[in-house]
Amino acid sequence: MNSRLITWSLASAVLLAGGIAAVKEGWLNGWEMRLGELMTSPGAQYSAAKFRLDLVDQFNYSRMAEKTPTLRVDPEMEAWLAREFPKIDTNDLNKVTELVQEGMPRYYRVSVCSASSPSLRELLQRFHEYSHRSQPEMTHMAIALRPRASGLMHEALLVLGQRLRDFTPEALTQSGDEPFFSTCVHCKQPHFMKLSRAQRSMALECPKCHRKYAVIAADSAGRFHYVNEFLTGYAPPAAFAKNQSRVQQLFTIWSAVHSNCRYTNDPGAKAGSSFAKPEQTDCWQFADETQRLQRGDCEDSSIFLADWLMSRGFQVRVALGRYGDLGGHAWCVVKIEDKEYLLESTESRPDPSDPPLASRVGSRYVPEVLFDRFAIYVPTSASRSWKGDYWSANTWTRVEPRAELGGDPILARAPIGGGKSGQNILDPATSADATRLARTTFASPSSPTFLNMGDIPVGAKDWRQSMVPKRTP
Repeated sequence: MNSRLITWSLASAVLLAGGIAAVKEGWLNGWEMRLGELMTSPGAQYSAAKFRLDLVDQFNYSRMAEKTPTLRVDPEMEAWLAREFPKIDTNDLNKVTELVQEGMPRYYRVSVCSASSPSLRELLQRFHEYSHRSQPEMTHMAIALRPRASGLMHEALLVLGQRLRDFTPEALTQSGDEPFFSTCVHCKQPHFMKLSRAQRSMALECPKCHRKYAVIAADSAGRFHYVNEFLTGYAPPAAFAKNQSRVQQLFTIWSAVHSNCRYTNDPGAKAGSSFAKPEQTDCWQFADETQRLQRGDCEDSSIFLADWLMSRGFQVRVALGRYGDLGGHAWCVVKIEDKEYLLESTESRPDPSDPPLASRVGSRYVPEVLFDRFAIYVPTSASRSWKGDYWSANTWTRVEPRAELGGDPILARAPIGGGKSGQNILDPATSADATRLARTTFASPSSPTFLNMGDIPVGAKDWRQSMVPKRTP
């Protein structure tokens, strides 16, 4: 008798505790709806697939009412959640957000919600309040479901995120101030970058290995390009004397560029244009543009000279770097057989009787990046010391940015055009850590121009400047 009394007492206590918990958690309505679902015919039951569709619609109807771009379901994120959700502990969703950003590095911002209910219909209602929170920066969503309590309960995990576009010069040209996603071609580290179109030329640097992997610049119309794409194969119509040696042809072309390109600071910035502001004047010119204007700064005349020489079959590279204590500069290097020539397109008239051998005149020139028509070349080590070698693969790593910086298949198919949480819903959110932001480097701490002579104060030890502000999550 006593044992039965104890058993009934324990059972009553469990039922009472369960009832109190059900009332507290708001599950009575859920159990009601669950019983109703179980009593309907199998074909009329509310399915998990219908729950997913209705949840997406619930969010997007709310966003359309607020005139906010609708969310897209990310199949890549959903596949990741399907693998990971069975082992995720939703009691600490701050850790869940960290797992999402680690597993899906393309996501810059992440917001995570979790809710449980015996009924899928009632579970949908639990996300109602959260779906009306204003999160206009979010672009994609993913949903995961799993059973709980031996199948008596349903638990849903919802992830909203800002999925970033891959960085390309075209994307920067068209964008506002949104961040981009990229992967270092050297160490394969995924990271983000925040770039300003007011800066007309930039070197992109990995936050992990600190090596440059791309250099971009804007033309006079404000369109960005990889710098090697400024070499288009242009050569002006010209007649050369018969039986000229390669060195004589070199001096003929060099002299023509020097005579027909007066040095001036950024002539491409037209007065009254949207790119004529002081912080927006470092525009680069194509070779035909420089010839037509008959003026340009050091990178403009170097591009003109290099393009013409390449069209005549010369092995030539444009060098971007530092000249002594004067600061950022651009010049050309040409290799003819076993000799290297360093060509200045902005200084005194070329003298054929005094060939500018790089070994003799190049001690004050320190290149940071080289490029030709097909690729850019960056130092093999971020801490390397300059020893005067412009061509060795041991000194320079070849990067073809257009081929090596890939595209996002999700966004390629579909380009991107806070209240209190509801009952039993957790919704922490986070943004990317600042350590995952790439650096963009420039020629001068005081000037946005990249490679104009004289931009760096005399005695400056470092010509690079980080233009990415530290962010708090």
